[in-house]
Amino acid sequence: MEPRGSAVTDGPVISQKLQQQAKGPRMCENPSMSARIASKSSGVGPLRIRSLVAAAMAASLAAGISTPGVARQSTQQRAASQRLVPNPITEGVEGWSTAEGTDGRTWFVDADGRSLTFRGFGAKTADPESHFSEDLLKAGADRGFNLIRLSFFWDELEPAQGVWNEEYLDEMEVVLDRAEQYGYRVIVAMHQDVFGPAFGSRGIPEWATRTGGAAFEPQESWLLDYMQPAVQNAFEALYEDEDLRQAQIDMWVKVVNRLKGHPSLFGYDLFNEPFGKIREGEDLFGAAARVEREQLTPMYQRLTDAIVPLDAASWIFIEPPNLNSLGIPTSLGRVNGPRVALYPHMYNSAIESATYHPGGKFEYDHAFFDSWKKAVMPYPLREKIPMLVGEWGVAKPEFDGMAEFLVSSGRTLDEATSSGWTMYSACFGGGYCTFDAEGNDRPGIKEMFQPYGRAIAGAVTSTLWDNDANVLRLRYRDSAAEGPTEIYVPEALRYPGGFEIRVSGVKEPVDFDWNTETEVASVSVEDNGSDHAICVVPTGWQGECLAVDPVEKPAPQNPSTAPAPAVPVQGNADYTG
Repeated sequence: MEPRGSAVTDGPVISQKLQQQAKGPRMCENPSMSARIASKSSGVGPLRIRSLVAAAMAASLAAGISTPGVARQSTQQRAASQRLVPNPITEGVEGWSTAEGTDGRTWFVDADGRSLTFRGFGAKTADPESHFSEDLLKAGADRGFNLIRLSFFWDELEPAQGVWNEEYLDEMEVVLDRAEQYGYRVIVAMHQDVFGPAFGSRGIPEWATRTGGAAFEPQESWLLDYMQPAVQNAFEALYEDEDLRQAQIDMWVKVVNRLKGHPSLFGYDLFNEPFGKIREGEDLFGAAARVEREQLTPMYQRLTDAIVPLDAASWIFIEPPNLNSLGIPTSLGRVNGPRVALYPHMYNSAIESATYHPGGKFEYDHAFFDSWKKAVMPYPLREKIPMLVGEWGVAKPEFDGMAEFLVSSGRTLDEATSSGWTMYSACFGGGYCTFDAEGNDRPGIKEMFQPYGRAIAGAVTSTLWDNDANVLRLRYRDSAAEGPTEIYVPEALRYPGGFEIRVSGVKEPVDFDWNTETEVASVSVEDNGSDHAICVVPTGWQGECLAVDPVEKPAPQNPSTAPAPAVPVQGNADYTG
């Protein structure tokens, strides 16, 4: 493996199938892909891959690369250690649960009760083994990513009813194996764009597409294709026809039975960006509310009821229609299950429109972020479930204003979600890709590679990243959580002059354990039943790491002036006023 920060000189090897797929909606752009096209290697199946992974993990552990560094190492000492392979996943999520933060948000917590945060990326692919290459996973891990959203297509998995593409499942399993090696959790998502191949995209197979004979005419923007009668009828049939309901259950049962119990598996995202039919007399928003209440909620419940008996350890992730970005709150009802989480998307509609219309102007209204928060936060607060954001990103991060937009996005996601996000899209190249074709940080997107608290040992109050000052502040209250707070710190990118860790109530920097391979600092703070703050700051920082904001003292009152002497009122010598 290369040292931390080196460029990835060879992008992912991809197949003809993936290159064709890249023409679809919200795909990465990589003009140099054709130079790297190769067929998938034969004779190296998932069992062989797993054995190679196990051997690599054993060698890594034997070499001692997972041993945390000495407390408060110097910058030079830390930089001298080459980054090899992140600590592999050692246990599944069966010991996890949830806990409420001090502001009412619900967090995923590990077996020690620590509140967890995830940062990562995702992609939709018909060729998972090639797309999620080791180069790609290493590039993400080198930037602190620890979560993958692996989106698959039902039409690729089951091209004819009851005929299963076992090789596709093999490849998905290979991605989970690689994720385990590189320290990622994986959410497996059923993806659709414009329903599926019957309408020129991917998702639900043609044999499960019922249009009722309605017409379909491709529109200038694929987003408008959703309004075509044939597409809307297809969604209606999927939700209402009993045999299609069962086919959808059968599909998920197939996936769950193959992947359940894998150490890196986090859970299942049941349906990407759902849509529905606008019935006579309804407008878009009224139809969306009805679809959520009467069709999506029951669908999610059916699928949850089918999955939980097979895999009660993994989490169920549900998505509302992508109207939160227009400021429209979800109308989803409660989905009952032992482990359910909300997994919405965040896309600025003005920027998305500019992306898909030639000559579109990339600009945004700052009010978007408040509108999105107000729309997305009530549901998880009401249902007391965790929330991750499954997709967000921009296709032209190099354009003016996009770096500022990405910084504002990160701040909004910290304030609204309880447990992090997956960025779209995991790839090398242009468009929505996280990295450029050579594996380097892209303009704008690199703003998202920042310190964050991976495991916070208490009930979280807030997490705040100050991009200008390069200061991370974690606030929490003591709880039943045990163990240290773990913080990812990209030292080379954010702290070339070194960093310190401060805690509230202590004037000087504190000691911490430093893992040179994962760039994770472990900080222990005495549990005294109070509020705490942990701050990651540049060396020599002069500010204060406060557990609570200071209360402003009221301005001093001016001394009361003596009343003016009484003056007789003209015409009434006895009355003064």
